[in-house]
Amino acid sequence: MSDLKIKICGIKDLEIAKHAIDAGANFIGFIFYEKSHRNITVKNCEQILSSIKDTTIPVAVTVNPNDNLLDDLLRIGFQYVQLHGQETHEMVERIKLKYDFKIIKAFGISSSKDLDELVEFEPFVEYFLLDSPPQTDIQGGTGHRFDWKIIEYLSIKKNFFLSGGLNKDNIISAINLGKTSFFDVSSGVEDSEGIKDKKLITEFIDKAKNII
Repeated sequence: MSDLKIKICGIKDLEIAKHAIDAGANFIGFIFYEKSHRNITVKNCEQILSSIKDTTIPVAVTVNPNDNLLDDLLRIGFQYVQLHGQETHEMVERIKLKYDFKIIKAFGISSSKDLDELVEFEPFVEYFLLDSPPQTDIQGGTGHRFDWKIIEYLSIKKNFFLSGGLNKDNIISAINLGKTSFFDVSSGVEDSEGIKDKKLITEFIDKAKNII
């Protein structure tokens, strides 16, 4: 499936970043959120970015970011920013107009009503990301899948990443939904919380892209 795009999220070190890229990741996500087990500092991320320049699309994953963080992300070279908090469409519009980032706006999905919000964000985002609702105040990477039947009749103009509980055992089912070609995985390629596993990364991407 040549048009399929995979995002490996929660990268914390150069070795895993390079492995994910070599395995075929189209996007890799770096999480800037201190409450997350996958948090990375701007300084450490800058060192990684300098070594992987032009080899994939790096995404800065944020939660209700302030201007200081956004200034730093722009400075170290990010073009894509994921907004994974409670950002209003006014906030998203402001970030888009001020920084001109390509924005991925994440939504936790628990019912079809959650999808109604997406329309007002469409003018300002590159992609949406549909995730399982957070179990705690630690956003994302819950390992839980939301009910995919909710998106059966989703009709939006922008592409979206499907996220939440994806792993090598269910990625084919996710692809077969036929709703998107963009998939985001974090805990599904970890052997413990926040620790990526090279073998799981390779197996996930290979299976998704029909290599094995």
